Amino acid sequence: MKMDDRLMATDLRQLISTEKFIPFYRERGQHIGEALPPVAVELHWTSDCNYDCVHCSYGSRRLSKGRLRPDQIDGVVADLIQMKASAAYISGGGEPTVLKGWNDYARRLIDGGVEVALITNGVALTAAQAPVLGRMNYIAVSVYSTDEEEYRKITESRYFDKQWSVPTLVRSTGGNAVIGARCVLNNINYRNIVSIHRRAKEAGFDYVIFIPAVDYEGRGVSLGADAVKQTLADIANNADEFDPAFTNALDLLERNVAHYAPQDYRTRFASPPQSCMAINIAANAFINYCGGVWLCQPHIGDLRYCIGNLNEQRFGDIWNSPRHRSVITSLDRNFAAGACRNCRSIAFNHAADRYVTGSLLVGDRAYDPFL
Repeated sequence: MKMDDRLMATDLRQLISTEKFIPFYRERGQHIGEALPPVAVELHWTSDCNYDCVHCSYGSRRLSKGRLRPDQIDGVVADLIQMKASAAYISGGGEPTVLKGWNDYARRLIDGGVEVALITNGVALTAAQAPVLGRMNYIAVSVYSTDEEEYRKITESRYFDKQWSVPTLVRSTGGNAVIGARCVLNNINYRNIVSIHRRAKEAGFDYVIFIPAVDYEGRGVSLGADAVKQTLADIANNADEFDPAFTNALDLLERNVAHYAPQDYRTRFASPPQSCMAINIAANAFINYCGGVWLCQPHIGDLRYCIGNLNEQRFGDIWNSPRHRSVITSLDRNFAAGACRNCRSIAFNHAADRYVTGSLLVGDRAYDPFL
């Protein structure tokens, strides 16, 4: 498939639409409280990274230098296959591809019927891994700048060209994975949003998504007021160039260059929400390099919301355990009180509310297990 054909075939609006939650809500909503497997599990199996990014949302946590043992990962892979989990993200905490044998774990998951996505900076990928990469559902590659000096300031790395080479590498063996570029906007690269967008197209990415730095750890990594003002101006002045099927740049105008809407999310429900439907239908799990298992990304590291640890139990025994149920109760209270922050499940709940009230009409959609 030629690059222009691929760009036409991939529509970012469908990939990131919150409406993809609805099929799972319809299928699982009547089974709340039953022993459901997770839809998608995010695997943060190492804190090691070949980058040292200034905006890293795991900045302080990565100091632990933690990683899961091979036997623990083996157990998780076997459990996910046995539980018939829909999907697994091989993702953050550090750079997942620095873990020895990572591609073998990915292959086993795929062979076992679990769809796999990889979130990577691309630095450690090799030609020998291309066949496995091509079998994935999607690969999201971190890109940071079209300026090599900016790239070095952000990542403390010397592999500038590698960030743009992944589409060519993966497609060298005829792989069909969707390959996207993800750019975290920070106080160094925000002036280059237009050039990054252009370079992503030239490199053969299927889309580029811009993510304003989210300050999960309170380290002051978010964009400052001047940076926000400049970014808004650059997007507005180049609006005709930003195709919503290829990039989310125009969405940032609506949110004032914020990743998550800042207002009280409860005001957008038809009636006050009593629980988080994403939690209750067992949508997601996050397995961290410390062995802990969480249900919400913003809570990773907070033991109050940890449902178990692989150092003590297998994942299959942690999931649907009494501790799991008790944490769901706590998280439901938080959601009803408007206490949740920086979580994609808020948007999924809004979609479910619109569906229930009839303001969102959803027909048959392509199955997308990555929630």
